[in-house]
Amino acid sequence: MATTMDFSQTYDFPPAAVREMISDPDFIAERATRTGSTSVDIEVAEEPNGSTTVIVERVMPANVPSYAKSFVGETLTITERQEWAVPAADGTGTAVATAEFSAPLTFTGSMSITADGDTTTVRTFGEYKASVPFVGGKVEEMAKDQTIRYLTKEQEIGRSWLQGER
Repeated sequence: MATTMDFSQTYDFPPAAVREMISDPDFIAERATRTGSTSVDIEVAEEPNGSTTVIVERVMPANVPSYAKSFVGETLTITERQEWAVPAADGTGTAVATAEFSAPLTFTGSMSITADGDTTTVRTFGEYKASVPFVGGKVEEMAKDQTIRYLTKEQEIGRSWLQGER
């Protein structure tokens, strides 16, 4: 069994500006630092056809319950990968999104950037799968909850970033 996550962030900026922001190494470093990462490695590969791959490896303190400490440890390394397809002319588009953790947990899903009038939405949808006997569902729910908190903070940081408040 897996745990599903579906979360949307909204911005009052055009899709092209939002897509540029989420693949900007300076923004990625800023959001990592402001969300508690102790280190971050960033790789952004922009292809001539307009597709973009973003790989971010973050190390964070493992703020997990006692039942998870034994297989997580004191820190958690998260490797996120977003493979953005060639965007539409207005900047909207989709990506395959994955996250690997230094724990027996993975996230597999997708992202999309859509526009509705003056509002751009970044939707992250996918599933967490933990391979931990007896407590796998708890681990997946914990990861989902922490990711939603992270994405909420990322949205706050992103809104400030787009308004030039860096």
